[in-house]
Amino acid sequence: MALEPGRRRFLLALAWAGPSVAGAGLPEPGRPARAVWPPPVTLDYQVRRGLLSGQGRLIWDPRPPRYRLRLEARVALLGTVLTQTSTGTLEDGGLVPERFTDERFRRPLRVADFQRPSGPIVFSGRQDTQPLQPGMQDRLSWMIQLPALVQADPGWQHSGRELGLVVVGARADLDRWVFRSHGQQTVALADGRSLQALHLERLNPASGGTHAEVWLDPARHHLPVRARLVEGRDEPFELVLTGG
Repeated sequence: MALEPGRRRFLLALAWAGPSVAGAGLPEPGRPARAVWPPPVTLDYQVRRGLLSGQGRLIWDPRPPRYRLRLEARVALLGTVLTQTSTGTLEDGGLVPERFTDERFRRPLRVADFQRPSGPIVFSGRQDTQPLQPGMQDRLSWMIQLPALVQADPGWQHSGRELGLVVVGARADLDRWVFRSHGQQTVALADGRSLQALHLERLNPASGGTHAEVWLDPARHHLPVRARLVEGRDEPFELVLTGG
């Protein structure tokens, strides 16, 4: 039996929102590296998750010593289905998040507050906390922290290099993400053009954790031209640059 249009849109929206996945264990503290953060930019993407597709926009606004980062995804008929923001300061090691927000379609706003300088991290609607660790990133800031570290070190163009980040989300999920470089690869953009980009992939996420891949463009200060995130057995969430 065919679903009514309103019911079908609602079920698709639930697929987009995805589940809340808690990270496992506390990773060891990382050692901050000197970073070269990108200049201010707005990047437009095609976004996809399962049967849903739409437009996304990433706004990177550094105003040293502070920064603001925002990601928004919109889908026809549903409107805005995802909004994430990260705010904090810029230091030699890169981004130092102070507040991360995560809002998804028909779900309450979730917030992670980094109570610097000594912590802990507190979360809206939860009693548990997480400790602050050196170089820690949130579930959005890592998309700029990686380019900032790679831009500072040309050796990342070679396959096999690895880099670890401690990443925390707004649902108290915390884990260590270790990325490996696969070197330069050809990437197709949403407008049909292609370019050479540096492919980084997260290694061996824990069961139910986030599998992450990102393609960074050297001509754009190593900003992401494509990203692919998979939570457990969910449909992949993908961003592909539309042009510019």
